Amino acid sequence: MGVSTTKVVLLCLFLFLGMVLPGLLMQPEASLQVWDVLEGDFPNNSSSEEKLTFLLNYAILAPSNYNSQPWLFNVSDGEIQVLADKSAWLKVADADRREQYISLGCALENLIIAAEHFGYNCSVSYFPGPSDLMATVSLTAKSSSPSDSNSRLFYAITSRQTNRNPYEPKTISKADLETIKSLCIDPDVGVFITDDSAVKRSFQDLVVMADGILYSDVNYKSELGRWLGLGVMGPTGLQAKMAQLAVVFLDVGPEQTKKDAMLINSTPYIGFISTANNDSVSSVKAGRTLERFWLGATALGISLHPMSQALEAAETKENLTGLLPGSSEMRQVQQAFRLGYAKSTTEHSTRRPLQDVLIGE
Repeated sequence: MGVSTTKVVLLCLFLFLGMVLPGLLMQPEASLQVWDVLEGDFPNNSSSEEKLTFLLNYAILAPSNYNSQPWLFNVSDGEIQVLADKSAWLKVADADRREQYISLGCALENLIIAAEHFGYNCSVSYFPGPSDLMATVSLTAKSSSPSDSNSRLFYAITSRQTNRNPYEPKTISKADLETIKSLCIDPDVGVFITDDSAVKRSFQDLVVMADGILYSDVNYKSELGRWLGLGVMGPTGLQAKMAQLAVVFLDVGPEQTKKDAMLINSTPYIGFISTANNDSVSSVKAGRTLERFWLGATALGISLHPMSQALEAAETKENLTGLLPGSSEMRQVQQAFRLGYAKSTTEHSTRRPLQDVLIGE
């Protein structure tokens, strides 16, 4: 006896709801309100621990790969520990944890910029203990009035966005480019910006190749789908679950490849953050430099969009070195990005509330 169409439809609906509803219920709490942190709310008359905890309101506004927000913090008197949240590690797309450490570096840079703005001297120790402890920041109050030398970076923290729109064919002045690059002060990290059409074309070829490799990998698609389904990468609620199902069950690779190629075509500048070494400390330092560069660009009304596809596929990653200047000693590409002017995006991405990333001793 055949099964009626009605029963087939009901069965499909039942299976669909069985996949979607649990995912909706398990979506983590996320908020846009964290972006409304106010400088004037700094607790001047409170304890040292409360003051240091307030600084973390700026750290959690850092960018991160897939908006994974892979950070945890522990605050004690005069010290903040920055730890890696292994539950936020994308083991397929970021097998060597390079992107996780870059994300942690971005959060660390926000923390230090905010701390200096509110009158602290900072000393950083990288990986001082257990593997998950990325950095310990020791903070002491300055004896003199706080300097405003980094005020433009501090105020850019709450306005920085990832702009994935097509970029205008508009030249960035040499003065503005030099201003931004001058903010990148770590001697172990290099920044290379180019408008050379041949370099952009080669980079586009690598991104297209990487997209083809990544979207043919069922494990990559499953991992990407999971993060989409969590509602942290743009769409939320039911839209997030639909995006997850599309990535996992449909062939979205060609469409994404076409979009990425178009975005690179529209971009006047391509940039690379690179280091001499390829280790975890280098990735953290690259993240700090990326965030300083990004905040400096934001302060000047210039948009930035990280593009990591060619770094996530082993077959293309090794070829990125060939796009750097031949004289550069910094041969390990840590991050690639688009740079230029673009129409503003409408809102920020969501963040986990601060209390969710605070841990005790």
